Amino acid sequence: MSHKAILQNIGSIFKKEENDFLELTQAINNYKEITYSLSNINLENEASRADIHFNNGKALGTTWAAMCIDDIIRTKIFVKSVFNAIETLKEKKSGPIHILYAGTGPFATLLLPIFATYSPKEVTATLLEINQESFDSVKQVINKLGFEEHIVSYENEDATTFTIDKAIPVDIILSETLQCGLVKEQQVPITLNLLNQVPKNTILIPEMLALDVCLLNLKAYENRTETTPETDYCIVLDRLIEINNASNIEFQLDNTTTETKILSEKEITVLPKDATQFETLVLITRMTIFGDNQIKINESGLTVPIIIQVFSNQTTEKKFKISYKIDSEPGYVIHW
Repeated sequence: MSHKAILQNIGSIFKKEENDFLELTQAINNYKEITYSLSNINLENEASRADIHFNNGKALGTTWAAMCIDDIIRTKIFVKSVFNAIETLKEKKSGPIHILYAGTGPFATLLLPIFATYSPKEVTATLLEINQESFDSVKQVINKLGFEEHIVSYENEDATTFTIDKAIPVDIILSETLQCGLVKEQQVPITLNLLNQVPKNTILIPEMLALDVCLLNLKAYENRTETTPETDYCIVLDRLIEINNASNIEFQLDNTTTETKILSEKEITVLPKDATQFETLVLITRMTIFGDNQIKINESGLTVPIIIQVFSNQTTEKKFKISYKIDSEPGYVIHW
């Protein structure tokens, strides 16, 4: 079977509504085998592990970017969402759908099954990657697979300051440059920069990212089933920040400065009556990738609750401030 046929099959598995983990694991293993075989990069090389640091976050080293494929639900839901977004647009638009993929990593993992499934007359892409080794690798992989006709351009630039070529309108902005808690990487500044340059109705993938400050009953959380209502084990105290396709209006961000920018700050009160039953203060990353496609709590490394503090025998209310900042190490900051 050709690489293209295998990628088509992988795409068809990722598109399914249900999750068959045996089938998904095999698909991911096949996907890794193809991508690793097509690239000359040595993932064990120390230089390939080096991240690139900027004044508004870091870009992953090639090795770590390549390993993102191993997060099965993340890979499946993102690829499925791109398929769904394309099908939604095809009902409204004639001509090719143009995807701007910011932070491709060494393989353009989220688009290869797309290119294998659609013709260049249906889907094109601009591939944007700052890491030189990953950039060289992704060009090599695209070339070996014969997908060059899908590519509008390759851009070896910083996505947080990249200027979109207005001559070819962008239909979908795709960027998966994030970690749990929206820390360290450049997802937020990348998103805000690119949204500033496209029409309001441009599809953003992921569609919504948010950080919720919550209280968990850890025992109930660990014993939950797929049908357990979240309210049985979790109280949402407040939403620290939400990023969606209107966030560039809410958050004005100058990506060229080195100073720390506070995008959001909340004052939170933890009441004794809540802390008695829900004893663990956590930060939960919420992710809607596109439409009904969500990565739910603990389904991926991206949505594992971040434990902030465990309360024991809490008899007085606790107050603290939590903020979300952009600087050389983006993330949340807590002041008690």
